Amino acid sequence: MTAAARSGPGRREVLSGAAAALALSPSPALGQLAGLEVLAGGPPGDGQDQLARAIAEGLALTKLTPRAMPINVPRDQDALDSFLSGKRPRAALMVVGLSTIGGLQVANAGDLLDRSHPLCRVLGEHLPLVVRADSKLRSMQELAESIRKDAGAISWTGRGKGSADHQLALRVTEAAGGDIHRLDYRPFGTSAEASNAALQGKTTVATGALIEFVAQIKGGTLRALALASPERAEGLDIPTLKEAGLDVAHLNWRGVVSRDAVGRTLIDRYGEAIARVVRTPGWIELMKQRYWVDLFQPADAFQTFLAAERLRVGALLKKAGPL
Repeated sequence: MTAAARSGPGRREVLSGAAAALALSPSPALGQLAGLEVLAGGPPGDGQDQLARAIAEGLALTKLTPRAMPINVPRDQDALDSFLSGKRPRAALMVVGLSTIGGLQVANAGDLLDRSHPLCRVLGEHLPLVVRADSKLRSMQELAESIRKDAGAISWTGRGKGSADHQLALRVTEAAGGDIHRLDYRPFGTSAEASNAALQGKTTVATGALIEFVAQIKGGTLRALALASPERAEGLDIPTLKEAGLDVAHLNWRGVVSRDAVGRTLIDRYGEAIARVVRTPGWIELMKQRYWVDLFQPADAFQTFLAAERLRVGALLKKAGPL
């Protein structure tokens, strides 16, 4: 059982409890839209999948689009390829995020996302930096000092190379004055696996989705040195990196894109539908349960943001050298 399951209601329970709040009166036009698939690149249960399922269930509960179904494709690159090429003809929406940008860069496919239609940025995910409870590192300041002395002596784990977790390890190492070329990063498939690696002492520091670490943090088996977020997470006494003296603010954002084959009219309507879903009380409750941060941004602003992120992440990974 994952930390998410142990720490509070699951996403299906939360969404079911929010059904009455989500079931608003849809517009007639939106109610007539055909069924669709919401693609997520990555394994079941990880962040892309969680958001794809939440969006599909939210759309279904509001009846803005009937029969919305989440679909997993193992990698972002494969998911985007099948999405944009039409291999999955019912796929109208796809969840993307900071890890998508980095993963595509690592795969030398950075321009693939340019062929999609940004709909909206939806949320941010807190990323903690955690160590085992018995670690000799008692604070973020001590970790930073260890990185300055020898970045290669600190092992990190999180999701795959290029992911938001990997980017965070690079940024913290650089901000602490360490050599990012000596970063010892050991990727796992999911945040839950990274959390287990930290518990088993397989890594010095772990990071990933906060929800996958929060039960162990509260239970005292893992210690959170800091949150990478610009602000603290509500209900948790964990300082930010900036409070600890490192000029790093890092949220794993996620959003939704569509594709040309869907057509401009439906693309606009899907954007409108998601914008309504994320304003409902049920969605807001789900955000609290999963420690998600509201980062909603409409299509035009999201498109500009994506272009800037691609440049920023590309520069970071280029500086890091071959991965």
